[in-house]
Amino acid sequence: MAFTAPANDLRVVPRLRATIGLVLFGGALLVALVDWLGIGGSGLDSAVNGPLYDAVIASAGLGCLLKARSAGRERGAWVAFSAALFCWGASEVYWTAFLAGNASPPYPSPADIGYLAFYPLAATGLYLLVRARAKELDWRLWMDGLIATLGTAALGAALIFEFVADRTSGTTIQVATTLAYPLGDILMLALVVGIVALTRWRPGRTWSLLLAGLVALVVADVAYILQTTDASLPGGEWIEPIYLVAAACIGAEAWQARTDTIQPRARFDGWRELMIPAFFAAVMIGLFAMQYFSHTSGLTAVLWAATMIAIIARLGLSVRENKRLLEQVRTDHLTGLGNQGRMQFDLASRCLRAGEEPLTLVLLDLNGFKHYNDTFGHPAGDAMLKRLGEQLSEAVGGGGTDAYRVGGAEFAVLTTAVGKSGEDVIKRAGEALTASGPGFQLSAAWGSVEIPAEAATPTAAMQFADVRMYAQKESRRLAHRTELALASDEGAVHLRRARDGEALEQRQ
Repeated sequence: MAFTAPANDLRVVPRLRATIGLVLFGGALLVALVDWLGIGGSGLDSAVNGPLYDAVIASAGLGCLLKARSAGRERGAWVAFSAALFCWGASEVYWTAFLAGNASPPYPSPADIGYLAFYPLAATGLYLLVRARAKELDWRLWMDGLIATLGTAALGAALIFEFVADRTSGTTIQVATTLAYPLGDILMLALVVGIVALTRWRPGRTWSLLLAGLVALVVADVAYILQTTDASLPGGEWIEPIYLVAAACIGAEAWQARTDTIQPRARFDGWRELMIPAFFAAVMIGLFAMQYFSHTSGLTAVLWAATMIAIIARLGLSVRENKRLLEQVRTDHLTGLGNQGRMQFDLASRCLRAGEEPLTLVLLDLNGFKHYNDTFGHPAGDAMLKRLGEQLSEAVGGGGTDAYRVGGAEFAVLTTAVGKSGEDVIKRAGEALTASGPGFQLSAAWGSVEIPAEAATPTAAMQFADVRMYAQKESRRLAHRTELALASDEGAVHLRRARDGEALEQRQ
């Protein structure tokens, strides 16, 4: 029995969502107008940068909690994000209530406990979200994610952590607390960049919003540290809206539709496979060159950088060679079409995207080819297959449509055309696999299936198309037999009539 939400619940949730959105986005905008443009004067400043500021952070936590309510297997992730934002919000409330009017507030204070608790809780949310959206990932995706995470962390350590560390002073606990913030920022930023790499740099709104929020958090933290330790930045409340941008980006997840899972496989061909290692290797070259030039001889740095460049070049040559060999392995040598291996690979990868881009699978089998082969010989049969393959490629190739020879006299077509457009592609494919001449007649029986409307997996799609193809082949065979039988019966009638006529003439 399906669960139905109570009518009161259906009315309350949209109202609650609207209220949270008003506080989150409207409050953040108002704080920005006051702090950046001076709207409202000093009389509005204390209210906006006190209770309203705290309410914006809390509303972001409520937004994630509301998301968790209907997130299914992602519930734990959004509860963790909500807890992270609530810890941040609790610290803001403590600061407003007990420390805001203090000219020399204690540091570290209880507020720092909540601020720093944000990082492990948010990292837990990221981990749970990846676990919910990605089950069995290709090892190369994991390696890309690891490279991107480590590379981002190294870059952040060089540009942010060391920058802050050089400008930090005070007692041991004060220095440790100050450095914990950039460490947490770098950790979160590196994790999100690594996750974006898992998506093959197609993160969608969820990861994009999280990344934007964390970048804003890093910018705000670095600016705040500079403002309080180095006095190289102007004072005032202008940094506060940047923190609210971070909270608004994370809290905005409550209004995002459920997104697809991270795809477990992706095409690793061409220069895409080289992009992530090469980019972060280049980053490492720059970082280590800076390090070596400042601490050791320039020759060592040049040799180390040259070695890394040679490694990248070797990777590039390997990718090019592997791509060439892969093309040979996946191509039917006789017709130049993709072979069965390529068709299975393409079908599997395109089935993963079928929810966004539906497709049609067509299997075709030649009628009369065995007779042609037996009559004219195998070399003539190979020449005919090559000719028909070229005709098929010209008839349906391009525009999201690929043709394959999957074995013997069997062909296949994968196309993004569905419905009426798909029928047009099938018609052209059938016509392309037709030939006739003295002593032979070739035609194609076919079976098609739409994905995901009729089948969701490659195995199911192949079975549906295969059954339909052979059903059509059998129906044509039965029709041919019927025609032969009728022709035989008609011949027998003519023969009897001729014999009866001859007998009548003999009597006369």
